[in-house]
Amino acid sequence: MSDKQYEMIGGDGEQYGPFTLQELQETLSQGRADTQTQIRETGSEGWQPLGQLLNLSEQGQAHKPLGAAVLSDQPLDISLALSSGWALFKEHMGIMVGAGGIYFGILFAAIMVGAIIPFANIFVQGPLTGGLIILTLNLSRYDQADISDMFLGFKNYGWLLLVTLVQGAVIVAAIVPGVIVLVVGGLLPVMQAQQAGGTPELAGTSIALLIVGFLLLLVLVMIAAVCTYFWLFLVADKRGEFGEALAAGYRAGKMNFWSILGLSILLGLVVMVSAIPCGLGLIFSIPWSFAIMANAYEQIFSSSLVTRESE
Repeated sequence: MSDKQYEMIGGDGEQYGPFTLQELQETLSQGRADTQTQIRETGSEGWQPLGQLLNLSEQGQAHKPLGAAVLSDQPLDISLALSSGWALFKEHMGIMVGAGGIYFGILFAAIMVGAIIPFANIFVQGPLTGGLIILTLNLSRYDQADISDMFLGFKNYGWLLLVTLVQGAVIVAAIVPGVIVLVVGGLLPVMQAQQAGGTPELAGTSIALLIVGFLLLLVLVMIAAVCTYFWLFLVADKRGEFGEALAAGYRAGKMNFWSILGLSILLGLVVMVSAIPCGLGLIFSIPWSFAIMANAYEQIFSSSLVTRESE
């Protein structure tokens, strides 16, 4: 990133700063400025729109990795994520719906191939999701992207495939304890009674173990899903080494557990409902959900900004 410092005219007409280029990008992504916000380099007299500055910087540096992820000390604001995500989706609906159509189409084709080659979709899901993340973050940060950004995840294919496999392994590991309790404690006695020719009955102990097993499965899967949710975002965004990204994602999930869980459940319900009309609604709901989670990601992993009024 450049060492240049910039001043900004806020929505109240007052002058603020100085800001680094990265801080300006974060301010834009968080909805505290827009592409028409007036910016000038500290010490200069000419003002220009923030969007113009970032577009110029894109030629040399705006798309460089942002460095290792640093957790914000502010909790995730769900309402801000929803409102900013919707604004991002609405502003760039054309390219985002197009990207959603490509994403849905390729994954659907991979699932169909999976009927012949088991788990074929796994080999494209991570990199393809990473590409949609990159496209969404480019729109959020720089107010522009190209539909070809959808395939940038394949340039980081190995790591995105690996994080998909690791995330899947964590989810499976979280399922196992609950399944063991369900089968061994609740269903096995019934199966044994049926094999012995007796009448299968669920005793009070078996019913209790079935309930405990189900709750254990549900709780552990929710914890695993939340604590690994942003792994793909961090690896796609190249925010540090692989291990650093996974550790940062875990800490973010732990710190914002209930907010991430509530937001993911809400988005999951909308996506499920949108799939009812022959799945066509997914072309809209998938990029919409990515726009919201991209804003949540930027909130959680953006450094704390201190707005200073110029003297």
